[in-house]
Amino acid sequence: MERCVVKTIYQVMLLLAAVPLVLGMVSAMLERSWISTPILATTAGILAGPAVAGWIQPQDWPHLHTILKEAARITIAVSVLGIAIRTPPESWRRAARPTALLLTLGMAGMWAMSSLVAWGGLGAGAATALLIGAILTPTDPVVATSIVTGPFAEGILPDRLRSTLSLESGANDGLGYLFVMLPLTVILERHDLDAARVALILFKEVLGAALLGLAAGWLVAQTLKISDRHKLAEQHSFHGLTIALSLVALALARVVGVDDILAAFSAGAGFCFFANRREDFEEQSVQETISKLLTVPIFTLFGLAIPWGGWAGIGWPLLVLVGGILLLRRPPVVAALSPMLGAGLRRRDLMFAGWFAPIGVAAMFYSLDAAEKTGDMIYWHVASAMVAASILIHGVTAAPAVRRYRSASGGPGRSGGDS
Repeated sequence: MERCVVKTIYQVMLLLAAVPLVLGMVSAMLERSWISTPILATTAGILAGPAVAGWIQPQDWPHLHTILKEAARITIAVSVLGIAIRTPPESWRRAARPTALLLTLGMAGMWAMSSLVAWGGLGAGAATALLIGAILTPTDPVVATSIVTGPFAEGILPDRLRSTLSLESGANDGLGYLFVMLPLTVILERHDLDAARVALILFKEVLGAALLGLAAGWLVAQTLKISDRHKLAEQHSFHGLTIALSLVALALARVVGVDDILAAFSAGAGFCFFANRREDFEEQSVQETISKLLTVPIFTLFGLAIPWGGWAGIGWPLLVLVGGILLLRRPPVVAALSPMLGAGLRRRDLMFAGWFAPIGVAAMFYSLDAAEKTGDMIYWHVASAMVAASILIHGVTAAPAVRRYRSASGGPGRSGGDS
């Protein structure tokens, strides 16, 4: 038995190491291809898993969903902190208005649309539909980063658009906790929410997470300044610092009992505004490297864990839900908000932002958490189908859309400007 466990560990290790090794050798080609890294990573997991080769049998693991949930949690935390650190303060200010609107009215609209589709497509009860809608509301920072970073995208998409999409995807994963907790609390406690419970979630768990993260980022930034002043460290590894700070924020939030994903993003924001080390982060391409490091393993694990039987059990209503979410969750909401977004966003920017709001690792995490707490796997079955559909549809359309954006702008674009 022990020998089988050890063998499985090394089989998974081989798969998770070999896939990024192979994909790294053709990364430049993939940036311009319609086949994205998440698609290939998921496909590798499917091929190695029980649906095809059967080389790895994750259904035999005693804690498969816990492993995937915690891997998703760590992946999101590192990714959102990297986004916050990488975005220059001037881009934060420029993108403040559209990002704030997308994080408030935008998220509320996407929650409403997703919940209506879940209610109509699946025939789910109101609380269940609201929880499914909340799980599918956040845009994914891991997939979004793969779309808006790298030389290909940065050479075409302007900073105003990339910063807005990055900051929105970074912040709304943590804010998604508020949307998820409201219907989840109703389901678990079997009564309507009262004002006191809503206030507790909002002020303690959400606002507390933001303040905790900002404090952690500020403290690390000040410590780094002291280290530089006294020449206590010869060289900083900002890849290592990013990962370490995200794990510190994540662990602190878990210990204190606040929203850990939002705490990680806020820690990155605190560090970004107080560290004054922009050039180092740009030189080391921190966020791009971290994105590549995290994207392949989590989506390979996802490919291994796809619940084929759960999808079949739902049947054709799942197809209705997938199509409805892709078409109705995001585009009409951004279209309705477009007159208010400002920040120099033009019609082509809004069309791009309205389509590219992928569903990914955040939906994995929130759905597995909801399934664990309620004992109902419908949340994981629905969310995993949406993740698979999103990485396929958004992945296939990403490179052509970037090229179309360049054609619409009449030029090659500038990475940092507002062309």
